[in-house]
Amino acid sequence: MEPVNFLEWGFLCSKTHKGEAKFERRKLSIPDFVQQRLNNLQMEIVTSLLEQSPLGAMAANGTSVPSCSADESKSSFALNLERMAKYYFNQGGKLFRPTISLLMANACNQMTPIGQRINLPKEDSPVSLNQYRIAIVSEMIHTASLVHDDVIDKSDVRRGEPTVNALWGNKMAVLVGDFILARATQVLCSIGRPTVISIMAEIIEDLVRGEFMQMSTSPTANLDGNALFQQYMSKTYNKTASLFANSCKSVAMLSGAGDDVELCAYEYGRHLGLAFQLVDDLLDFVSNAAVLGKPAANDLKLGLATGPVLYAAQEYPELNPLISRRFSQPGDAELAWEITLNSKGLQKTKDLAKEHCYNAATLASDMPNGNRVGDALVELALSQLDREK
Repeated sequence: MEPVNFLEWGFLCSKTHKGEAKFERRKLSIPDFVQQRLNNLQMEIVTSLLEQSPLGAMAANGTSVPSCSADESKSSFALNLERMAKYYFNQGGKLFRPTISLLMANACNQMTPIGQRINLPKEDSPVSLNQYRIAIVSEMIHTASLVHDDVIDKSDVRRGEPTVNALWGNKMAVLVGDFILARATQVLCSIGRPTVISIMAEIIEDLVRGEFMQMSTSPTANLDGNALFQQYMSKTYNKTASLFANSCKSVAMLSGAGDDVELCAYEYGRHLGLAFQLVDDLLDFVSNAAVLGKPAANDLKLGLATGPVLYAAQEYPELNPLISRRFSQPGDAELAWEITLNSKGLQKTKDLAKEHCYNAATLASDMPNGNRVGDALVELALSQLDREK
């Protein structure tokens, strides 16, 4: 696999006369210890997917089958799984979630009182093995959710390449997504901390709840504009921000730094995740499809009213009937696109994303900066507003 080249923009933080944080940008690189682990992470994920598969050794009735048949079955299963797993994990994902987990882990470790650092690594190893496992699990859960989303949304393209379901069919894609989640659970259980396992399990529960909200919620259910927007933000937390928030909380729990640090880590991840999705929803309107890696205006075509449209509807009420019928009539998506582009919806969405970016950056600016992890956490929050894909 190609090494990850992860350069970002740094910051200088000062305070205004009102005591508010003001950030000035400058260039820096992700710390070496994070870079080194990211370079190995994808290969280790693929290895965890392929080793010790129990599926090939059992007959349909649950009894053991002769060794020759088992070997043949296991070989066939492993071959197909390897092709699909390597295809998806080799597409050059940004590994954003494990990056955040590793940075937050080291920041929290630096906040752990010396007398409580029993389970933490030595100084030459900035994160513990269990914290690294959280980073791995975060990427596995994220990838499985993308595979399932592509099936649900009937997407043929992801990151500019055909999706797993487009190449191998929906049934196989669902099985692969389920298998990734199963192996993520095995990695998670190896941590041996029930409270941490429970927190990470909430991510999967939230993903399902968010998808259910997206599929089943009716905009005609007597909800005003504010209620619809709050519903949209709740779905955004469940589908996106929960993974950031609870991964950050989990590495904080493993650090033993205490409840206040756990809450700070969680809130950083929550604000960052909300900002990330708001920018994604904004890019669905303003980014070129070739840059975004998926069709432009995809949300409208799926019948989804995201932040820009909901803000636009406050300004142009004629959007409400289109939202209520999920842009299902001919020309609905195109009309909603045009109205939204000519409204204040895009700017209001960007302003809200900026608010969450700054909230996350402010939290990180108070964290320790050994290995420059505080700098990196601040800047990764601020850099969301510069994203083009």
